[in-house]
Amino acid sequence: MGRTKKTSNKVLVHPSEASPKKRRKGTQPTGNTTLPVIDKIKERAKQQHKHANSTRKNYGSYIDRGQKWLKVHTSATGCGDEESHNDDAYEDPTFRDALEQIPNQHSDKALALFISYKCFHENNGQSTCDSIYAVFKKYWEEAAGDTYRGKWSYNETWRCWEGNPACLAEVQDVIKSVRHKTNSEGADRTHLIAMSKGFMDRILMWVHKCWPSETYVALVRRLLEGDTTATNNLTLELRTSITCAVMYQAFSTTAWNLWTRCFELIKLKKKDLTIDPSETLSIKDSHARFEVFLSNRKGWQRKVDKGLKEADLRSNRYKIYPQPGMPGCDCFFWMLLWLALLERIHYNGELGPEDFVFPTIGSNSIVHRGEHISHDAMQAWINEATAGTGIPRGGDDSFTTHTYRRGGAQWCWMFAPVGECWTLARVRWWGLWAENENMNFLKIHQRDTLIRYLLDELSTYENDHSDALCPTQNEADGSLLGEHRLVRPACLQDLQLMQQFITADVENLRSDVRFLTNTLISSRNGPPGSTFVHEPLVQHALHGTFLPHESPTLIPQQMIPAPSRTFNPVTNSTGTMNFGSRPLPEKGLDIPNLPVRHADGSYAPKKDSWRYIIQHWTEADPVHGLHVALRDWPAEWLKGKNKAIFGLKYHQRALIALEFLEQYQGNESAFLSAYPEYKEGHTALLTAVKRAKKDHGEIIPRK
Repeated sequence: MGRTKKTSNKVLVHPSEASPKKRRKGTQPTGNTTLPVIDKIKERAKQQHKHANSTRKNYGSYIDRGQKWLKVHTSATGCGDEESHNDDAYEDPTFRDALEQIPNQHSDKALALFISYKCFHENNGQSTCDSIYAVFKKYWEEAAGDTYRGKWSYNETWRCWEGNPACLAEVQDVIKSVRHKTNSEGADRTHLIAMSKGFMDRILMWVHKCWPSETYVALVRRLLEGDTTATNNLTLELRTSITCAVMYQAFSTTAWNLWTRCFELIKLKKKDLTIDPSETLSIKDSHARFEVFLSNRKGWQRKVDKGLKEADLRSNRYKIYPQPGMPGCDCFFWMLLWLALLERIHYNGELGPEDFVFPTIGSNSIVHRGEHISHDAMQAWINEATAGTGIPRGGDDSFTTHTYRRGGAQWCWMFAPVGECWTLARVRWWGLWAENENMNFLKIHQRDTLIRYLLDELSTYENDHSDALCPTQNEADGSLLGEHRLVRPACLQDLQLMQQFITADVENLRSDVRFLTNTLISSRNGPPGSTFVHEPLVQHALHGTFLPHESPTLIPQQMIPAPSRTFNPVTNSTGTMNFGSRPLPEKGLDIPNLPVRHADGSYAPKKDSWRYIIQHWTEADPVHGLHVALRDWPAEWLKGKNKAIFGLKYHQRALIALEFLEQYQGNESAFLSAYPEYKEGHTALLTAVKRAKKDHGEIIPRK
């Protein structure tokens, strides 16, 4: 007797109602799944995911400009110009399509002409030439699989052109000519200066001179202890200057310790920091730490795409420990101080996981938590700090995006104290350099990244004979960085030189003692209440030890020039710092800037700014920091402290919103036809509305 299959009691479930896991596992997607449809999906996915959005946009702009340029010039060819008839190619109707996605026999000539026009006629530089060449080369390579890759030739069998026309001699000769032109005209050559530990210490002393550290350290400590009156006497200028100083120190020390490029670190978010809330972090505990994950590190996404190995699970994660012996480079102290200041003074609460650690600071000194600081703003701070400290550099030297990465790597590998230098394997791991970038040091023709960062700098130092006239020779080529000089016995000449310096120092000390004695004697006849005030100590951490205001290991104070005009406080007649009297804004209030910035970092079109003005007037927009609609703001919010900050912006938004809602009764077509200036943005629209009200007598200008 045969076995019968038991009837199943399973209930059939529609695929849309199944759990996501089951849908992924067994249920086939519904809809049209023919091969042509799948091919379209493949092409759309390649366009969307193969390149980054910014790269795709830049490529598209170059291609669009090149195609438009060719069509304009081909339509104007042959209008009485005798030179236009010297080449039959220009009369070929297919020449106008030479820069399209499918190249033809004229594509190399058209590309060479476009590069020549941009670089010789418009006098653009080498970067424009390289960009045009790279864009069109990639454009044709991705046109039809492997058809337009490799050597350009005509296939007699298939009767079509194959290969990439950008590789032909016509294009390559023009590129070489542009390169020679750029070099012969003396293009600017810049040399990247590594941010050494000495430079970091000098910048710290410059910061201390501009803003005494007891000011912001004591402020943060009072806020952490729950003192609600700590910010009562804090003016807007003082708060802004302290914010910029502490934020810059936190950024620079983090970049120097983690060897990051500036554009990588500005995108750091709170979720990338692992700080145990149950642990008390203090520099008294040398094993206290927090962890940083650099999700935006260059090359990390490529490693993820290839598939992480077991050894890569902990890479790109860095544990930060206190460095009390290096106050100018102590990321542990400055990062915790910055987070405490940001949460207590600006946000009045903890940072969310998606909040940027280094947010942008608006023109009204308000911190925008949903927008990270720009690369240009950070570069401006670096330039100001290095100029303020008077760091010497040549005319072509600059501190740019890689300055901290290079300086930190060189310190750990060859400039750290004896016994503390890192191995090459640790340097490669910490900097996230590829595994094969430390295997080819003997191949002179391969100048990889590690050689440029480390060995080239060391070779330059050891072969530098610019100090040949110095009485005390460095002898850097005798050992690694001249370390043999530290262990050799002292000779008679060295002892005599040391005696001369000691004698001079003792004489200076005697002179200082005599001056102090005379001052004390003369002060007895002074006012009865005269006393000597000792400079307070500078606390190096919120719950840590105290360090002198001027560490003896740093550069003497008199060697540092006065700070730049941007951050220079004013001293009144009483000797106290006067940072101005602009009031602080009330916490939680903000009027979003225009154009509005989206979550992906892009900005809304200027022609839509007027819509956001109407929206912000009638309803709240918590995503952009507006928690109460502008029309519902009570009068008290625009008085006192907030009048100087929000008054003008509120009035301008109200003028446009009321013109639309009251004068035009919300009629969009009538409003836009009356004010076509809306296409240029809210500033042009505001000017047009004011002009119209003035013509109707609704606004009387001041005489």
